[in-house]
Amino acid sequence: MKTTYNIIATMAFTALLCACDSFLDIKPKGERIPETAADYKTMISHYEIQKMGETYPIYLTDDCYLPDQAFSSNTPGLNTITPSIKRLYTFDKQVFGDGEDDTFWSSSYSRIFTNNVVIREVMDASEGTTAEKTAIRGEALVNRALDYLYLVNGYAKHYNEATAEADAGVPLLLNADISQTNLTRTSVKGVYQQILADLNEAEGSLPEEISSNAFHATKDAARGLRARVYLYMGNYAEALKAANEVIARHDTLLDLTRYEVLNPAGQIGRTNVPDADANPESIFIKYAPYVFGMSSHVFPSDSLLKLYEDGDMRKVLFMAETFRGKTLPRPIWVPYVRANTAISTPELFLIAAECEARVGYMPHALALVNKLRAHRIKDNGYVSLVDKDSVLNFVLEERRRELAFNGFLRLIDLKRLNLDPRFATTVKHVGDTETWVLPPNDPRYVLPIPQRVMRFNANTMTQNER
Repeated sequence: MKTTYNIIATMAFTALLCACDSFLDIKPKGERIPETAADYKTMISHYEIQKMGETYPIYLTDDCYLPDQAFSSNTPGLNTITPSIKRLYTFDKQVFGDGEDDTFWSSSYSRIFTNNVVIREVMDASEGTTAEKTAIRGEALVNRALDYLYLVNGYAKHYNEATAEADAGVPLLLNADISQTNLTRTSVKGVYQQILADLNEAEGSLPEEISSNAFHATKDAARGLRARVYLYMGNYAEALKAANEVIARHDTLLDLTRYEVLNPAGQIGRTNVPDADANPESIFIKYAPYVFGMSSHVFPSDSLLKLYEDGDMRKVLFMAETFRGKTLPRPIWVPYVRANTAISTPELFLIAAECEARVGYMPHALALVNKLRAHRIKDNGYVSLVDKDSVLNFVLEERRRELAFNGFLRLIDLKRLNLDPRFATTVKHVGDTETWVLPPNDPRYVLPIPQRVMRFNANTMTQNER
């Protein structure tokens, strides 16, 4: 039976994200039944489906600084941000109050609902070739896998092989029926197994190349995301294999040393760095929920700023001490570039380098990171190290520099690295009169399940301890 679904209007998600009372906090409306392969492609091509990689969890990390009082009317401070963001930044046990929406959860499950419709029905669509339908279905599988990867890393403990089967993950919905009740949380291991199953099935369905743009998935999109999944699982051999497979075909890096700040006081058009859709590094594109992600919403912390050396164009291009005519006491994050929150070449370089440093050949790890740095830092000299721990630390620091404020990847890295005492981090947010501390492996690293979802599943779903 086909699902009644308004292909355009419903996917605007106003009905899905607001005033919702259902087990997942979503409420789709139906007005039209998709019939052709083109209809289903329209569904997965919609702008709202291209948004992924929530940003607000980054306020839990050591990359962020917020002053007690905003430096200007156009910059953030604890006195101007929303109550939920303030509670995150100060490591409060409660994040969202009654009546506050958690758009990370609701929008993720809204997209999953859409992709489930496509996965279930597109092969029975009229018109379109079998190859076209198979590719559409494969892309929906990749979309679903990526949403679940973000969800399980936001609302559950990090994957730990010793405990993943017992650790509560997130509800795993694989069909288009949102009328279910009494939901339970699938284990972290179960969610990861489904993510890998989706990516593996998608790889067999997708084309090697696409003729349109990187918003549509290819085999390398599935392979690249699989590399990230295996990295998070601590399966470094498989992560290295998947990353190298993609790098063999996609090793282009954007040379940031050739770009410049055009309008130091501006916002849009501040630099000539291209958005993800025009960036040759993009393998599969998703955008943050907000147009320019964290631009002008956060100050880089002292510990993050210290990692950037002179001539590092990531600092020159993406941070500024003058913003909208106001000189600030510290640099603010203002790239105003639409960054890719799915998968791109630099992340794969860093995945491969980390895996080489852990289980492979250290010179390969150094070569990968030095190649990336040559495209980021003016007059960069080759860094040569021989100690294994030094090489690994070098790679991890480069990862932090390169992926700063990209979705909430830093939070995921903190959670996974906290499992290793060598890299465990105590996050400290220092205010004028108070310091807030988040120790390694603290339960507050895990986001709470939305209260409305808990109310609808009070007898079957467990809440995260915080």
